Formats: sequence, C-alpha cells, structure tokens
Amino acid sequence: MTKPIIGILGGGQLGMMLCDAAKKIDVETHVFCPENDCPSRGRSTYFSAGDYTDKKEIIKFSNNVDYITYEFENIPIETIDFIADQKKIRPGKKSLLLTQDRLTEKKFLDELKVPIAPYKDLRTIDDISSAQDEFIDGIIKTRTLGYDGKGQFSLKNSDDPNEVFNKILNNSIIEKRIPFEFEVSVIIARDIKGNTSFFPVGKNIHENHILKHTYNPISLSKNQTKELINYSEKIITELNHIGVLAVEFFITKDQILVNEIAPRVHNSGHWTIDACSISQFEQHMLCVSGDEVKEPVLKNSAHMINIIGEEIEDWCDKNNTEKVKIHLYNKKEAKKGRKMGHVTELFSKEKIF
Repeated sequence: MTKPIIGILGGGQLGMMLCDAAKKIDVETHVFCPENDCPSRGRSTYFSAGDYTDKKEIIKFSNNVDYITYEFENIPIETIDFIADQKKIRPGKKSLLLTQDRLTEKKFLDELKVPIAPYKDLRTIDDISSAQDEFIDGIIKTRTLGYDGKGQFSLKNSDDPNEVFNKILNNSIIEKRIPFEFEVSVIIARDIKGNTSFFPVGKNIHENHILKHTYNPISLSKNQTKELINYSEKIITELNHIGVLAVEFFITKDQILVNEIAPRVHNSGHWTIDACSISQFEQHMLCVSGDEVKEPVLKNSAHMINIIGEEIEDWCDKNNTEKVKIHLYNKKEAKKGRKMGHVTELFSKEKIF
C-alpha cells in the first residue's frame, strides 16, 4: 500500500515537527516554503522552494500530494484558491479566513455566543475616544499579521487620540484589557468523521508578549474544564476543522474568555511530544490523512520552556536526559525574540501545577 503524502505549506519549526511526527505514523511529507534554508528542509520526504503567490508552482505542488495542511495561518488566501481540489486542504479555507483577521475572528466568536473581551473596530479618531471612555485601559492590535505581540500597543485613558491614531499603520481593533488571573490553552483535534479529542489543559506564561512557559496538567475546577472544552468543541465544529486547533483563554475571577484561535498545531502544545502517548503533531497528521483521532494518555506532567534568541547558546552543547528533553529548531541566526527551540521538563504524572 502506497504511503499517503501530506503537503505542508510552510517550513518553520511547526512544519519540522509535523514532518518528524509523520514518520512515526508512516506518512510521507512534502514541504512547500519560500525559503530554501528553513527548519523543515531535510526533515520532509520531499521539498519545494517557491513563492506562495506562484500559481504554477502551487498547482504543481498540490498535484504531487494527497492532502495539504499548513503550519501557520498567514498563508495568502489566493494560495488556497489556486488549489483545484479544495477537499485536499485540511483544515479548510474557512479556518484560515476566520483567523487571519482579528475582527473577523471576533465577529465569528460573537455569533457563536462564545464570551470574548469587549472590542471595537478602529476606523476613526472617535473610536479611540469612545474606547478610552468605555474601556479605561485598552490594547490596540493590528487586525492582520500580528503574532508574539507584534503590532500591539497599550491605549491609556490619558493618551491623545490624535497622536494614537497617527501611530496606527494598518487596520486595527481596540480590545479592553482584561485583568485575568492566568491564561490557558486547549489543544483540540477533530477528524473527518467529526470526532474530537483534546489534550490536558495547559497554563501559559508570557514574557515580552512571547510564550515562555507552559505547565501541564493544572488545577482547574470541573466546571472550568467543562466550559473550556465545550467552547473549544463549539469552535472546531463550526469551522468544520480537520486537524489540530488551539484556543487560548483568559481565566478571570468570575468568567472564562476566549483570547485567540490558532487553526494549527501550537507552541503551547509542544510538551505533548515528550509527555503524552501521542503528540499534537502526530494527532494532526492522523486527522489530515483521514485516520481517526486518538485519545492522548498523559505519561508525565510537564513544564515546557521556550528558548528565545541568544538563550540558544546555553543549550547547544547539552544532551537530553530522562527528565529534560531539548528540541532545537536549527535556525542559523539567533535574533532577538526569535524562538530557537524548546525544552520540556518531565515529572511524575501525579504532579499538578
């Protein structure tokens, strides 16, 4: 029987780890990426370098694979439209469309009646003034291409609306700043039959707007866990999403709010590689290839730490141990704020953070 070939749009570290996972479930991979020198090069079965807007190359790529997935959500929509057989694309176009633009995502969640932070579409100076009156403390976020805190800045009550408006480069929204107690993420998967499965909920801590730590499992009430899973299942089902999806939540004193959706494997799920019976990457590739979703079994409690920028120098010469697993992304330049790898510390599964 011929092994299925899964095409991956994007060659970063998530694509690299998807390629590694594919080998474990006997699936071949074909990465399409604009950069020849990327983390996925050498880890995929096949590799094509080309621009996402090159229709001829995208069609050639799509004709050589059985299914197509993506490792980040900012793939141009025209790239997806070049592909004749849209059923090959898992997750589909809808998941990309609704998560590439923060305003579109907020409206989608509103329609689903999933609780989110109050927000405004920022179009005029008056929108800034009214947000200052209503929110007291807000955050301005670019609607597109924002990640790891890029394209965000605080809005204070004392700020001059005219000066703030002149700082805005792209279409933006204003969100009310939420005094949350902590942030969590749900990593959930859905197969072609509509079955869903989720990993233990993780607690996330950011430094300089970049995820630094994820802890699993954590202490949550039964009601909190039920709400988190119900909202996540509602979102993934409405999107008709095939594969892994991550939903980030704020936990406040009296409610749970969705912060963001990522229509892909997620940084806060990297710990699953070493601590679970199946990783988020294997789960995603199983779903994309048409197999059934699996129920992950927690083998160890875990603390995942991102290696950022020059911190890579502290880890290059260290070896894995039974309790500490090091994953480096083979990026040549350690830029400030760049994710260079991650480390997972393992504990007995009885430990709860």
